[in-house]
Amino acid sequence: MSRSLCEKCQFIEVDCICHHIQNINNRTHIIVLQHSSEQKNAKNTIRLASMLYQKVTVLIGDKNDDFAELNHLPLDTTALLYPSDNASKLDTNNQKQNLTHLIVLDGTWKKANKLFFTVDVLKQLQQVSFKQLPENQYHLRKANRSDSLSSLEAIAYALHCLEELPMKPAYQALNAMMENQFKYMPADVRARYKSK
Repeated sequence: MSRSLCEKCQFIEVDCICHHIQNINNRTHIIVLQHSSEQKNAKNTIRLASMLYQKVTVLIGDKNDDFAELNHLPLDTTALLYPSDNASKLDTNNQKQNLTHLIVLDGTWKKANKLFFTVDVLKQLQQVSFKQLPENQYHLRKANRSDSLSSLEAIAYALHCLEELPMKPAYQALNAMMENQFKYMPADVRARYKSK
């Protein structure tokens, strides 16, 4: 017998996390380029970002043509969140940006990197990153790089740097999602994740 899903958070109704979600009015429009392999991943955090922040657009694909609407963005006030050597650091006082749009790549590091090299317009954009990351709170997915955050955490920290928006609502939503995942794990597996 199929179980009913919450229409908003897409968890089964008994695990609905909507009461953990605040609605935040962000000024900077977040545009997520989500690799198509992430769309149905239960551990993906972008659906939380879409619920938390009012200005989030998710574009899904893995080919340049899938993201054609990026060509209409204002290049001078759009940036790509990408940890390159020449990226401006959002978390330093002298790097306050006047951005209207921030593009975030969503996928494993390998898939995100592939998107970067596949989507032509991304090479024309200024790149931004962080000098020092907050501690990664999302322990359900293995990160291959030490400078990794979940997509939700990266968005929350970017908006904290750009607009001084609090990060606590993102962590509350993330913790609620993790607790849903934990309760269906065997005790030994759950303990291993929670000890990280």
